[in-house]
Amino acid sequence: MDVLRRGRLATPIAKYYAYKSTEFVSFTAAIWILFVRSNGLSFAEVGALNSIWWLALVGGEIPTGYLGDRLGRRNAMALGTGIIAVSTVAMGLSETFLQFAVVYATWAVGQTFRSGSGDAWLYDLLDETNETHEFANVRGRATGIGLAIGAVTTLAGGVVADATNYSVPFFATAVVTALGVPILLSVPESGGSDDGFTPRTALRVIREKLTRPPLRGFVVYFALLFGVVNMVYIFDQPILRDVALELGVPSSATNTAVSASYAVFSLVAAAATYRAGWIGDRLGVRRWFLLAPVVVAASYAVLPIFGPLAFPAFALARGVTNVSGVLGNQYVNDRVDSVGRATVLSAAGMLYSLAVVPFELAGGVVADIVSPTGALAAFGGVLVVGAGILWVVDRPV
Repeated sequence: MDVLRRGRLATPIAKYYAYKSTEFVSFTAAIWILFVRSNGLSFAEVGALNSIWWLALVGGEIPTGYLGDRLGRRNAMALGTGIIAVSTVAMGLSETFLQFAVVYATWAVGQTFRSGSGDAWLYDLLDETNETHEFANVRGRATGIGLAIGAVTTLAGGVVADATNYSVPFFATAVVTALGVPILLSVPESGGSDDGFTPRTALRVIREKLTRPPLRGFVVYFALLFGVVNMVYIFDQPILRDVALELGVPSSATNTAVSASYAVFSLVAAAATYRAGWIGDRLGVRRWFLLAPVVVAASYAVLPIFGPLAFPAFALARGVTNVSGVLGNQYVNDRVDSVGRATVLSAAGMLYSLAVVPFELAGGVVADIVSPTGALAAFGGVLVVGAGILWVVDRPV
């Protein structure tokens, strides 16, 4: 039964859904890379910017997760949301590589305040009524609703960019993002802070949980999957724009065409993520993560063969990515105690982010030499081989 229908959890969960909706509203999702590229940056420079993003995430994950455990997860999420809102405005005003680099780094730090704390807050809230088994359902439904709303704003953002300029969608996104702050401040704290949770304790918890089975192999495996699937966000917008031009779309409407594609991708991901809990119950976490790398690699492999296949390939990859995120966080949460939960989730997130850096850097270079579709196909092969080795060496799930 949906926890929304149950007693005192109804209002906090409803507000959690509202907050997640503001998190996913983005008028910029389909034009982000096109905006950066319009300022004369190469794919290698875009890859470098994305690497700065992930390195900032790596540097911020553990400190901000620790603050979430000490000062309150809700407050950490509100602070991160405020930083992201300001960074979104700055992004719309940026023009040079250095300016973009500063914004990327600041934005990433804001994101770290929300990553581990958000899932830890929700899990502890459900734990108060012994309903942690509902985590994947609630998290998946909230993400699904957010993605569906994001699909609408994504399409609107492309239309606005074609009608005005690339900056306006960033300003609109900042306004909606800022609404998440008052929503968060109106919900109760969960889990509670622990003054005895010192940095030394945090490091001990991380070492105990992430360097031993069952989480050691899983975190490495998920990091590999996460690193490869996130490469797509460097290349998909230019690929989709080129395909749109090949199909006869006027150059003046390419932003709208790319945004329409992104809207469809979001709806597919929303449907899949909304049912993440159901998928986990029917398929099982082990079977899902055994199949996910194969599905992602196959979707990338078809890209150099026939351009229009990019549309279903990117839609499929997004669905797999979002469901994997929900099921992966459920898997980790189930194996971590309440005290230190945000810290462990943030540490795992740090490792995931660190894994993206070499793929982003190498992918940008390969794309400049070969092509964006060729780079994705090549690294899809790396994903399958790497996943196979991990299953042999240390069964991750």
